[in-house]
Amino acid sequence: MTNAAFKLICSGCGATYDPPRLHCDGCEGLLRSQYSTRAFHPRSQSNLFSFQDWLPPSCSSDVPIGSAVYPSQGLADHLGLSNLSIGFSGYAPAVGALNPTGSFKDFEAIPSLLYYREHGVEALVLASAGNTARAFAYAATQLAFPVIIVVPERALERLWIPCEPSEAVRLVVLEGCDDYARAIQIASLIGQTLEIQNEGGARNVARRDGMSTAMLEYAKQMGALPSHYFQAVGSGTGAIATWEASQRLLAAGIGAVLPALHLSQNAPFTPIHDAWTLGSPISPDTDVAGQLRRIDQIDALVLANRMPPYAIPGGVREALMSTGGHTYAVTNEQARAAAKLFEQTEGLVIGPAAAVSTAALLQAIQTRRISPEDSILLHITGNNESLIQRDSRLHRILPVWSVRPESVTLEAIREAAYRLLSSS
Repeated sequence: MTNAAFKLICSGCGATYDPPRLHCDGCEGLLRSQYSTRAFHPRSQSNLFSFQDWLPPSCSSDVPIGSAVYPSQGLADHLGLSNLSIGFSGYAPAVGALNPTGSFKDFEAIPSLLYYREHGVEALVLASAGNTARAFAYAATQLAFPVIIVVPERALERLWIPCEPSEAVRLVVLEGCDDYARAIQIASLIGQTLEIQNEGGARNVARRDGMSTAMLEYAKQMGALPSHYFQAVGSGTGAIATWEASQRLLAAGIGAVLPALHLSQNAPFTPIHDAWTLGSPISPDTDVAGQLRRIDQIDALVLANRMPPYAIPGGVREALMSTGGHTYAVTNEQARAAAKLFEQTEGLVIGPAAAVSTAALLQAIQTRRISPEDSILLHITGNNESLIQRDSRLHRILPVWSVRPESVTLEAIREAAYRLLSSS
């Protein structure tokens, strides 16, 4: 049974489509979910499926995924903020955060697999720089849904899940590669060659609507929208999702003004920040060697996306413009200091990307972009594996195909098909 309660609307030209679909026929705009249920009535579930009316799949899962939103005490007092909330989207039982792979990428994976399964898709292919691979590997194992995941070799050390990976998980490692953009290209080539559905990345509405639930959880608890929303971004998909959710909430009578998006990146690799502040386009094919050198210098490697959906209709630039948003460049040193401050004041260890967003909050205070009394949602998009490792045994995800990027030809993919598609 599929969810007939929504249509896909192009952000660029307004064309309407039935799901599932990734692209508009007439323009490059992102397709957006338009749900028949306009009212905001969260259900009784304790996970993100509380917001089933605004998620593409018609069925749910009992996996404990979702944001734990709570008022900050220690960090808020330290910074002199009277209305700071933290959305903790990692694994921290002390605050009720139970995401099995430790990041908000868990919000993307299970809704996506359920959505595609309902529409008759039997397998997916996708690329990842680390967190997404973990989330989809875990979801694939839980739902017995085959996925081919392509990652740069540098991401391999971060690939684990808190259960034994099943044969549904087919990992492809690009040897000698640290370029997520290359992984995206090769995942697309594998999908086209073997006729496997591409998961879609930012164009997948199930991924975006799953990620949007951090803002929905805030609205569920507060009955309002925050004035400001802080998140570190690589592709910016989570920021787009938050903007879309905020628009749905406004239409439902929750809040009066869209939250300003405060989006941060890890310097010296800051393509979204540079494009926004300079008013320039993002050119992923320009100075690739220089971009890779800058990526090699950052702590938050999960933010290293050379091809974000920035200037397309419905993309990051439009989200920033619509909300009166801001961007930030955060150095490794600033992020490490912010992570230490968060641990000291909130008692929780956070990951490098979340440290970048926390450092951006400090910058916003210093530049007076926010006031002490403003309502603020700081999205902690993940933490490290220490707490998960305490409570679960972590299992490495082993590749079924390790190959140098330049060796990935149509013939090579066909020769590797039995490793990528076999169930035994």
